[in-house]
Amino acid sequence: MKSVTILGAGLSGLCTSFHVGHEGCEIYEAKPYFGGHIYSDVREGFTWDDGPHVSYTDNEYVKSLFAKSVKDQYVEYETYVSNYYRGHWIQHPAQSCLYQVPEPLRSQCLKSFLESRAQLATQPKPLNYQDWLYQAFGQVFAETFPAAYTRKYWTTDPINLGVDWIGKRVFYPSIEDVSEGAKGPLNRQTYWVNKWRYPSNGGFLSYGNMFADGARLHSNKTLVGVSLSKRQLLFSDKSSVSYERLVSTIPLPTLIKCVEDAPRDVKDAAAILRCTNFYLVEVAANHPAKRKEQWMYVYDEDKLSTRISIMEHFSPNNAPASKTGISVEVYGSDYRPLPTDRDEVSRRVQLELIEMGLLESLDVVISVQVRFVPWGNVIYDHNRRTALDRINQFLDSHGVFSVGRFAEWGYLMTHDCVLQSKRVGDLLKGKA
Repeated sequence: MKSVTILGAGLSGLCTSFHVGHEGCEIYEAKPYFGGHIYSDVREGFTWDDGPHVSYTDNEYVKSLFAKSVKDQYVEYETYVSNYYRGHWIQHPAQSCLYQVPEPLRSQCLKSFLESRAQLATQPKPLNYQDWLYQAFGQVFAETFPAAYTRKYWTTDPINLGVDWIGKRVFYPSIEDVSEGAKGPLNRQTYWVNKWRYPSNGGFLSYGNMFADGARLHSNKTLVGVSLSKRQLLFSDKSSVSYERLVSTIPLPTLIKCVEDAPRDVKDAAAILRCTNFYLVEVAANHPAKRKEQWMYVYDEDKLSTRISIMEHFSPNNAPASKTGISVEVYGSDYRPLPTDRDEVSRRVQLELIEMGLLESLDVVISVQVRFVPWGNVIYDHNRRTALDRINQFLDSHGVFSVGRFAEWGYLMTHDCVLQSKRVGDLLKGKA
């Protein structure tokens, strides 16, 4: 078998090497540590992930690998998630929990929803996310909740997004779900993530330990040049390596920018791909968690806080006893850049946490850190599909394999990345 060179030591890169066999792979990673998007930072007894990472897969193969990686030391929870809207907490998803929405907005949402569904048969197939939201929920609910969240999380208006990414990720309720949910709680969970697992110790990164064990990992290797015709990679430290088979798990725009023999239209296609970035505002406080949710969504558009995770609700070992670790995501992108003053971001987020009742006061804050994460979520705008097809056509013609969320530029979860790495590993070993 030809040797395999892998760009990136996140979960996708490590898993690809694991499935091929570490002895046949070399991994090159820009950072001094492995993990990529599943990296966990441990500081002063608190564990912080890059957002709320959980493993909710039903795939037994992935479940067994993750369990083995943490030596069966994991916790398993049912999901409890809420939404914050102007002083009110509404169970997630809000469309089936309208009884917690204040009046007169509750009645307005229900009326708009029923009118929308009555007209559904005459409506054309939605071509953008805004039309999909209006048809699914009615304009009042759509604009108040998911459209507002879209502007915060995806950093653009829903009319600018396609619909090919939605799947089951946004709950499409029946008329009965909404009507009964406006009267009181339903007798079932309607959120698409019902139960999940998380490592007992070390944060979500611990799921990557087994895959990293034995990997031939070269750290601090920032890619600056690729020659596909010569099969050669160049790094910022002036070193270079030749490869036989290449697997990329790094973001597509980063890869294509480095490829010296990429044609102009491929370079242009990569340049129009859009992705969010975000700040993680990590607040350690000297009191227990004020609410029982694992994570929360914040709909108020005047707040920077977009999604909030209570780290000790993922594992009790993520924070010292009687203390809480609150991780807040603040999003930006080329559509809407992040604020540049991190101190001001920190100040505003802490005040928002106090207003929402998650933080007692500024006096109880043990520490605050604002971390910048350059790659957040792929933005599924209308340019994405055509640009992605052209880039993939070019990479396929040169035998380059792409694995992972940012390399494939799709809505891939951790289990998707593991399964894709297995598929590519089998292809490279000639099993498929």
